[in-house]
Amino acid sequence: MPAPFRTTGRPPPKPGRGSDVAAVAPPDFDDTPVERRINRLPPLNLFRVFDAVARHASFTAAADELCVTQSAVSQQIRQLEEFLEVRLFRRLPRKIELTREGTALANAAAEAIIMLSRACERMVDPDMPTVLCVSAAPSIASRWLVPRLKRFMKLNPRIKITLLTSTDPVDFERQDIDVAIRWGDGRWPGLSVELLGREPVFPVCSPALLAETADLGFPADLGGQVLLQVVNGQSWANWFEDAGIGGGAGGDALYFGDAGVMLEAAAQGHGIGLATYLLVEHDLKSGRLIRASEIESQADGGFYLLSNPNYAEKPAIAEFRRWIRLEAEEAIAAGACPRDA
Repeated sequence: MPAPFRTTGRPPPKPGRGSDVAAVAPPDFDDTPVERRINRLPPLNLFRVFDAVARHASFTAAADELCVTQSAVSQQIRQLEEFLEVRLFRRLPRKIELTREGTALANAAAEAIIMLSRACERMVDPDMPTVLCVSAAPSIASRWLVPRLKRFMKLNPRIKITLLTSTDPVDFERQDIDVAIRWGDGRWPGLSVELLGREPVFPVCSPALLAETADLGFPADLGGQVLLQVVNGQSWANWFEDAGIGGGAGGDALYFGDAGVMLEAAAQGHGIGLATYLLVEHDLKSGRLIRASEIESQADGGFYLLSNPNYAEKPAIAEFRRWIRLEAEEAIAAGACPRDA
């Protein structure tokens, strides 16, 4: 930790005791009386200013958001730093950036502000529904989750879903999300991780492509076709190896950044793609896609449900976790039998 500093020789200001401060239960790890812990805090408005500066990485942008002057923002950040006796920002020639201590405080401040905001909203409107923010990879969101959300909403009318699509690393401390669905190998240290399903992969193509190419009855026949693949996704080499074709593919390949786009290309006849049943369930049922081979290969990973372990048992999150696990189990069981056109 950097050495403490002061910009003046005076001791840091002490917030006064407020007679109207509501008592709250102290956390389990701290049995200090509430009044004494409150007196350890700087004026709470400083955290609101600090949160704005941390989010924007700019005193000027924070001032615009808060409708105050840039000098007022700068002064309040300095006051907070003096109270804590630690630098929260590094002042560089053309920008500012959080220090390690500043980053830790920014995470805590953002979480506290969100919790206070939600608590106030419920006090204003006790019947206000709970909002659950779900972050999901675009492919699983559009191809599997969205068609099922109506069922969840019917079962849980007081839980309102906000669905965001992203493949970015999950950071519950900085992102305003409650749960996330990601493809991977299950290694997300520090998070609550639940496997939704580890499925096999199998080749799919459009009925028109299969009709044009009558020789796709054997694995070796696929090697001469255009093979569609997701960058850093399922490997055709693994599928050919499991199919007993040691030489792999000899045809052309097209690469995509998203599995959903790759499968749309397959449905439009651009080639043959590897898919899991969760991603092509509706396309197989509608006939937009068909299996190009019944041979399956073990997937490189699976879809996982991620949540913050500190909040995984909150009612709305726990209900969503329970529901989505059942939905995934049913879908994977339905796809266990080979599907024909």
